[in-house]
Amino acid sequence: MTESATKPSRRGVPKGDKRQRTRARLIAAAAEVIGEKGFERTSLEEVAARAGMTRGAIYGNFQSKDELLLAFVETRWRPVSAAFRRGAGLREQMGLLGAAVAEAADARRSQAAGMLSFMLYAVTHEPIRRQLAARNAEVYARMEPAMAGYFDPAELPMSPAAFVRVLHAMSDGFVIARFLQPEVFTRELIVAAFEALAA
Repeated sequence: MTESATKPSRRGVPKGDKRQRTRARLIAAAAEVIGEKGFERTSLEEVAARAGMTRGAIYGNFQSKDELLLAFVETRWRPVSAAFRRGAGLREQMGLLGAAVAEAADARRSQAAGMLSFMLYAVTHEPIRRQLAARNAEVYARMEPAMAGYFDPAELPMSPAAFVRVLHAMSDGFVIARFLQPEVFTRELIVAAFEALAA
């Protein structure tokens, strides 16, 4: 590492952080525009203007609109996580996850249009769908061994590999269902559905 990479600027912020701050501003601007218009109708010019930057700033940080989209998804739509308790039974753990999913749906409501438009885009653009699948596979690979610390494999209704994927599908499905019908997909219903996995 060179001295210039670690030397603080006059404001006390390392120069290497400038790229990260620029990317963060662009992703935040993209989240706003995508949330208002959906992904297909979002232009790079609008994102740059919202961030107070030029279109060149986008291409200096992202190779394409698709790469910006994936960065938006990774930072704004992370997998739902729960505060699992070591030693707790599967039913209790699933209840904690169900509650976290309901809370995530409420917290992410402002991002609903952006997320749903991303799903439509991914379904209709195979290269993006493949990239998303590859990134999900990496998440699953990290989650499977981590489950051993919280779940007794004998309690699981299926293999850990399958269980991780089912939990992901249920989480995303309930978040979207709650966006659309919060009066039907109540917190209690979502918690009960996850607890039923322990039956």
